[in-house]
Amino acid sequence: MIRLVAVGLWACAVTVAAGYAALWWQYGRIPGIESTHLPGGLDTLTTRPVSVPIIADGAVQGYVVAQFAFTVEAALVKRLPIEPDLLLVDEAIRTIYAGNGLDFRQMTRQDLPALARTLAENANARLGARLVQEVLIQELNYVPKDQVRSCRSM
Repeated sequence: MIRLVAVGLWACAVTVAAGYAALWWQYGRIPGIESTHLPGGLDTLTTRPVSVPIIADGAVQGYVVAQFAFTVEAALVKRLPIEPDLLLVDEAIRTIYAGNGLDFRQMTRQDLPALARTLAENANARLGARLVQEVLIQELNYVPKDQVRSCRSM
């Protein structure tokens, strides 16, 4: 009786192990699985929301609140000496703060593809490699100074 139970448990363990090994072996061959997490592929990094002051005429006029997603080379991200999120957030703040051709105070359409392209080019130039493939804008809002809630202590 004990042999019969042991053989049954052994057969179950072998079946489960063989199924797991087959799935693991076939993982890279399933169409649609070549996702951003495979070696040598692309990965997406989402930044935290950043708030950038817009300064004109010697005073703060308002704030740009933005959140970005960067499509990056997964292999290069692993070799970076620093967290890529820090560099990408820093570059986003610098680019928006410098305001190269973008005036968020005006209620007009902005050249967002140029902003995305500038972010990617500046980040890649700082790294000395083509890490950032594409910049996706998840959120981009301008809040005038008079609409910002003040934090007053009671």
